[in-house]
Amino acid sequence: MKKSFIKKLAALLSCVLLVCSATACKGKEEPRKETYEKTPSEYSVLSGSLLINSDPIVKWEGRYEYKSDISSTISGTAGSAVLLYNTATGFTVAFTGTELKATFLHSAGDIYYNFALDGETLPNPEAGRRFYLPAAEKTSEITLVSGLNDGEHTITCLKTDEAADAFTAISRFETDGCFMYRNINEDADKLKFMFVCASGGSGHGSLYYSKAATSGVGRTTANSSSLHSFNYLTAKMFDADVQFVGQSGWGVKYPKSVYDVIDYTGITPANTVAGAKNTARWDWADYIPDVVIFNIGGNDTTASGFNESVYKEACVQLVEKIHEEYPNAVLIWTHTGSKAGTLAVQAFEDSDYIKTERFLHYCIIPQKGYGVSGWGTHGANDHNSVKTHIDTAAVLASYLKKLGFKTVNSNVSFEEQKSFIIFDASAADEAPQEEFTGLYVYPNA
Repeated sequence: MKKSFIKKLAALLSCVLLVCSATACKGKEEPRKETYEKTPSEYSVLSGSLLINSDPIVKWEGRYEYKSDISSTISGTAGSAVLLYNTATGFTVAFTGTELKATFLHSAGDIYYNFALDGETLPNPEAGRRFYLPAAEKTSEITLVSGLNDGEHTITCLKTDEAADAFTAISRFETDGCFMYRNINEDADKLKFMFVCASGGSGHGSLYYSKAATSGVGRTTANSSSLHSFNYLTAKMFDADVQFVGQSGWGVKYPKSVYDVIDYTGITPANTVAGAKNTARWDWADYIPDVVIFNIGGNDTTASGFNESVYKEACVQLVEKIHEEYPNAVLIWTHTGSKAGTLAVQAFEDSDYIKTERFLHYCIIPQKGYGVSGWGTHGANDHNSVKTHIDTAAVLASYLKKLGFKTVNSNVSFEEQKSFIIFDASAADEAPQEEFTGLYVYPNA
């Protein structure tokens, strides 16, 4: 909608007099256009309600919650901020100028982020594109980039660690130029993936690399990355937005049910159902996925009190909930041939969701330490290494292509991601070259 002359004049006076709460940009503000073309705003600082402008400047990635007073959530902080709970949450922002700073509010640590500038893509191994929020601090002002050519730039920045690791929030952005209004039509048209998962799909331990089982090597925020999970790597090939819903250690029903918190914005460091219910209720209409990938259930079958029939009912309930919210989305249940996966598929077949209604599909993916290139490699805490995640992403991308989706980007290579990886001292750069004889099946593509 075009702004009136009075509004344009007021915005211009604000730029000259610097009386508004945000620092004004140089030059005259151009009116917003009905086509929502990307145009300069009058702001060089974004804080407060500007973080969630109805005429959007920041594109928040994943589920997020704005709070006008964050002090009760993160002790030792104050003011308004956007909370980013789940892994792979973050932001995309466009600006003119030579630098971009972001102020993070956080607890615990060290929490890692990775960002891409202009034509770069995530996960981004370029030097200086990975940073962390130190555990000793509550507020961190991060200069993401500086010394750029004076012009228009875009940054996408995502958290690679999980919700239980710490609270993280963003309270302010600053540039020496102007922030750009977003093209919301372009944002809406982008393919969207949603992931309901536990550790297997979150990149838990994925950046550790060993040729031996690593149950004795603990998972850390430094050796894990959702951007190196098969979920994210699959979405990358389709140039899709992502939304993770889940947390390592959770299950469909046992020991903590993802279904019980799926209507909320995120899991918190309390790592409990009650903690998640302290976050805002999520508006399902804010993100409409084209594809929903499940990778969950392994924690259920090993939990105390596991009941097979209750678990199967819970799997059906979870799928029904997602299908009710997103009736046009393709739903894919992934598993490695495990007990949890086999029981879930039995429940779906009994409900006739797979053979007749066909909104639900399932795909068998590599087990830990398996894969075409990742044969014999392991990540931290007895989880997949990035090699197996790369192989799994290739399997899922092939499956999605059988369902009619078209890839845009190639899969990442292990070689280009080596700067992220923590190698076991006894591990060579490459896994043993053994022929993989496993069979990946696409039961109902």
